[in-house]
Amino acid sequence: MTLSQNILRIYSPKNCLKYSDKLKTIEDAIVTKSPCLAHFKKNISEDFTVSFLVVWLLYLNSLLNLKRPMTEDQIELCAGMIVKEYPALKITDLTFLFKKIIRGDFGSFYESLGIDKVLGFFNLYFEERLKTAEQISDSQHASFKNDLTFDYSTSLERLWYGSKGFNSKK
Repeated sequence: MTLSQNILRIYSPKNCLKYSDKLKTIEDAIVTKSPCLAHFKKNISEDFTVSFLVVWLLYLNSLLNLKRPMTEDQIELCAGMIVKEYPALKITDLTFLFKKIIRGDFGSFYESLGIDKVLGFFNLYFEERLKTAEQISDSQHASFKNDLTFDYSTSLERLWYGSKGFNSKK
């Protein structure tokens, strides 16, 4: 089995959604380790990454059982736009986002799905993801800042002798 086939098997939407119960928040999607779209684009190819997203969108399209689903051309165009606009999204982000779409968290589809709706879902999710990532970063910074202890005796001694170029105390 080739690397591409293995990735498609492991990170298929059906497989990822099957194990998505651990992803309850955007923070879970952010902190859970998984590759991002940019990783696939860089290490395999942009064509593979677009095809990977096509598989995800085809799965969504069929799962929603819509009267007017997206056409293959729409799906391919939408996948390409997602790869270009949201390369930082991880597989866990896709899983959580698609789970939200399937649950109806973004509202009713009115029996149709289009590029505008899908990109709208991605845009809303990405904005919320950026806010969550900022909060995580701020929290980690505050925690790190509070944990810093400064040992004046050894630190000043090291700074004094180190700055004077002395190798040993006099």
